[in-house]
Amino acid sequence: MSGTYVKLYAATGAADSVYFLSEGSVYFYLSNVDKYAISGSNLIIGATEIIMSRLLDTDTGRIETAVAEGSSAVKRIPIEKFMPGLATYSFALNVAMVLAKQVLLTGQILQKNMDDLEGEEKKTREYAVAYYTIIDRLRQEYDKRRLPWLKDLIEEYADTLTNKKGEAYCKSTEAATMTTVAALSEMDVEYQRGSVICEEDTPGSEMYILKSGAIDVIMKGSRISSIDQAGTVIGETALLLGEKRAATLKAKNTVVLTRIRKEDLKSVAEKQKDFLTSIATTLARRHYYNVARIEAVNKSLAEQLFDKEAAGGDRRAVLSHRAHHDLNQLKNRLEDIVMEKKADFLDDMMKSL
Repeated sequence: MSGTYVKLYAATGAADSVYFLSEGSVYFYLSNVDKYAISGSNLIIGATEIIMSRLLDTDTGRIETAVAEGSSAVKRIPIEKFMPGLATYSFALNVAMVLAKQVLLTGQILQKNMDDLEGEEKKTREYAVAYYTIIDRLRQEYDKRRLPWLKDLIEEYADTLTNKKGEAYCKSTEAATMTTVAALSEMDVEYQRGSVICEEDTPGSEMYILKSGAIDVIMKGSRISSIDQAGTVIGETALLLGEKRAATLKAKNTVVLTRIRKEDLKSVAEKQKDFLTSIATTLARRHYYNVARIEAVNKSLAEQLFDKEAAGGDRRAVLSHRAHHDLNQLKNRLEDIVMEKKADFLDDMMKSL
C-alpha cells in the first residue's frame, strides 16, 4: 500500500541475494541523515556486497539499509541465480548501470559531507592517502619479488588506522583496468599530443580503454592528475548513465585508445566476455569504499562537533599530528631499510617521498 515501506535488508546483515525492482523506488540509508534513492523499472538492486565477497574476496555484510516503497514491485533473486546471470549481457549491463548510479549518488553525499570538514581533518586525509600509497607499492613489489624483508616491513606498518583510512579513500576512486582482445582493435583511435579527447561538462556518449600513451586529466582548467597505465578504463560511468563528463582529457603525448560507444556495448561484450563483469566489479568496489569514506567522514564531523562543544583541546589537530607522525615514521623506516638492503627497485618511490 502506498505510504508504507518494506525493509529489504539492514546494514551489517547477511548478503545472500539481490532484488529485482520491477517498478518503484528503493531508499538506501547510510546513516540517519544520509540517504539516496534508486527509482525506475526492471532494476537489479543490492549487488555490491555479493560482488565484493564472490569476485573480490572481501567478506562483508550489507553496507547500507535498503527500504522499498510499499507500492514498489520487488522480487528476491538468490545468490545462486545472480552469479550465473552476470555472464549474460542484459543482466550484467543492468547491474553495472545501477552500480554506476549508486557510485554517483554516494559520491555526491561524500563530497557534501567532506565540504563540511575543517583544515586539520583534510590534512589527516592527505597523510593517510600518502601512507596507504607507500604500503600498496610495497605489496606490489612483494608480489613480484617475494622478499621476506618486504613482507616483514608491510606487516609492521600495514595494520594501522592511518593505513585503513588511506585505503578507503584510494579504493573508492580506483579505476577499472582490462586488456582488450584483438577483436576490438578496429575501435582503436590515435590522438596526437595536445589533442582534446573529451571535454568537461559535455554529454558522455563514449568510454575509452587506454592502450598506450599518457593522458592529462583537467578539471576547471587545472591539471589534477595523469593516466598512463595501459588498460585503464575511462568514462564508463558517463557512458552508462548519460551523465556529463567530470573532466577534460587531453593527450600528453601520442595516445592510442579503444573507443567504445553505447551502441557498441553489446558487440563488445560478445567479443570480450569479461567486459561488463569487470566494469561492474570496479563500480561495486567504488560503491563499497564510498560508503566506508562516508562513515569515516561522519565520524570526523561528530568529533569536530564534540571538540567545539567541549571547548577544550583540538582533537582534530591530535588526529592530524598522529597521521603525520605515522607517515614520517614509515618514511624514515623505509629509507633505512632501502639503504640497508640496497633496494634499487624502490628508488623512484623514494625520490617522490
